[in-house]
Amino acid sequence: VYTKRKLDAVYYYMRSLAASNPILTAKESLMSLFEEAKRKAEQLERRQRQELEGGSQGPEVRSRRKGNDGARVEIWIRPSGRPTVTPSSQRGGSECSRDSEQDGELGSLSATDLNKRFILSFLHAHGKLFTKVGMESFSGVASHVLQEFKSLLQHGPSLLGCTNLLQIITINMFAIHNAHRRGEEADVRSVLLEQSTALGLGMFAVLVQRCTDLLKETPAEPVSMTDGEEEGKTEELEGMVRISAFPQDLREILPSVKVWSDWMLGHPDEWNPPPCGLECSPDVWKCLADFCNVLAHVDHEEVPLYKVDSEESEGDEELALLQLKEDKLLAGFIPLLAAPQEPCYTDRQTDMAIAADCKRVTVLKYFLEALCGQEEPLLAFKGGKYISVATSHPSVETRSWKDSLAEKEVDDVILEGELSLSPSEGEEDFEAGDSENDIRELKARRHALANELAQQQKRRDKIQAVLQTGGQLELEVRPFFLVPDTNGFIDHLEDLKKLLQCGSYIIVVPLIVITELDGLAKGQDTFGVGVGSGGRGTSSRGNFNVSAPHIRAVQEKARLAVAFLEKGFEAREPCLRALTSRGNQLESIAFRSEDTSGQQGNNDDVILSCCLHYCKDKAKDFTPSQRNGTVKLQREVVLLTDDRNLRVKALTRNVPVRDIPSFLIWAKVG
Repeated sequence: VYTKRKLDAVYYYMRSLAASNPILTAKESLMSLFEEAKRKAEQLERRQRQELEGGSQGPEVRSRRKGNDGARVEIWIRPSGRPTVTPSSQRGGSECSRDSEQDGELGSLSATDLNKRFILSFLHAHGKLFTKVGMESFSGVASHVLQEFKSLLQHGPSLLGCTNLLQIITINMFAIHNAHRRGEEADVRSVLLEQSTALGLGMFAVLVQRCTDLLKETPAEPVSMTDGEEEGKTEELEGMVRISAFPQDLREILPSVKVWSDWMLGHPDEWNPPPCGLECSPDVWKCLADFCNVLAHVDHEEVPLYKVDSEESEGDEELALLQLKEDKLLAGFIPLLAAPQEPCYTDRQTDMAIAADCKRVTVLKYFLEALCGQEEPLLAFKGGKYISVATSHPSVETRSWKDSLAEKEVDDVILEGELSLSPSEGEEDFEAGDSENDIRELKARRHALANELAQQQKRRDKIQAVLQTGGQLELEVRPFFLVPDTNGFIDHLEDLKKLLQCGSYIIVVPLIVITELDGLAKGQDTFGVGVGSGGRGTSSRGNFNVSAPHIRAVQEKARLAVAFLEKGFEAREPCLRALTSRGNQLESIAFRSEDTSGQQGNNDDVILSCCLHYCKDKAKDFTPSQRNGTVKLQREVVLLTDDRNLRVKALTRNVPVRDIPSFLIWAKVG
């Protein structure tokens, strides 16, 4: 959690909940992680919407528009001179056009940014499944997950890694396991269970699709086998793909595909009959049929494997037990306990990596044959190839989430009318009495909720009345001077380089920031390298214990930032300036030690004072022409920081503040 590896944290918390002795406190930790993912996903969605509309409010503006009742309005104007606004008639479009726009946007993202976006969307979708909150938008979020996952695999699974792919598959299994309700009928699936299974099968289909494409690209070669009747006589098999020729991308994906097939073999009732699919999800059964056709031309006997009950393996010291890393990683995971496990052996001299892939291919071939042998087959061999014969179902999106209201807790239900009762003859009086009690309890619950809602509305009205009496503040922001803090150079150095190269803005570096970077580069503990990615050692940040690799990484990033600044000032970059705490500009940072003992406050206050040197407000600027009128201020400086406390201080001093990634999006830089 502290190292921002949220996918790992969610995986381990779910493993602790799906163990033979579950750790129930992990549920609260998961709720916290999913709430954070939800907040970040909503921020990203708002940012994308603002970018699409090209609005004048600037990057990620939380204040309201001028026409509303907000007490603070920021109007952001690009250096071009005027904000661009997209007409409302151009914001619509069909679903198909929006999907193509998103595909184009994903294609323009770097592999790292795409990876971050996918993990955020993936955790956001599973947060909905785990908390059962906001399920009305689950289909849209799940569609984004599938599109981003597919685009990410095109960059190569090495970006995620074999372990992360296994974690993703495991999280999907846990969601299905967690969707089961105690006491529910075995032959009935809840909507939550259907959607959890649909997401898991959709991502499995994307993996299978990628495996099929990679196998088609792998060159086949003739494989000869010795005939036992006549020595030297061989039979040539055409077009067989050797497992030793598998590309690295395929080797990264195969363990995850094998693990999901194990789960499907152990839980046939979860996916047969097939659940409803998701929008933008490939047909998993058609993908499996194509995979089966390609897998038939793979030589899975390249390395001989021996079963545990075979005569060759008994007492043979030259044989070694073949253990797959995915089986060891997921040992004890409850959803996989029902999966068939058949130990096998191989020669000690063989390449264990190739032997492991041979076993995976063998298991997958058995799994695909099992799909053909179902009571209602999902695959069939016709016309010399395998085809899908699964019945199609409407997508999950066509089914309303309102149908699942009957599955919620009684506390979440608000009675809208009288219940119709149809008891049997023998139990009519007893059931009628229970129903009347339930109705009475629900009415009381509804009355209490109505009172609580009225109290909240009354409180909001009072707050709004107080805000309206103070008049409105309007900030016209024309960014020209950009003041980044220390964290900006540690976490977003490449983005700052882009801002410097564009030539539209002047990067103003407070001298205290350079001093902090020097301290971090030298590994001094006084600067609190253990906080955040490279946070400063102020009292507002706390003190967490972090690993030595993290400290070394921050130290290396600080060295790169110092080298970048020294090179820029030596080259006399016209868009790069240094500023002391007293507002004096420096042309060189060769001598950059400054006595700040007489300054009040901490380093955050010193950085903020540098921004205030560019705020030339006069007393009359705060006096509107009319009573309770609008106070209009102009700003040319923007503070770039991720630090929450520093942002709050900047807002109280009417200094525009944004984080660096959102500012780059608004400025259309990079």
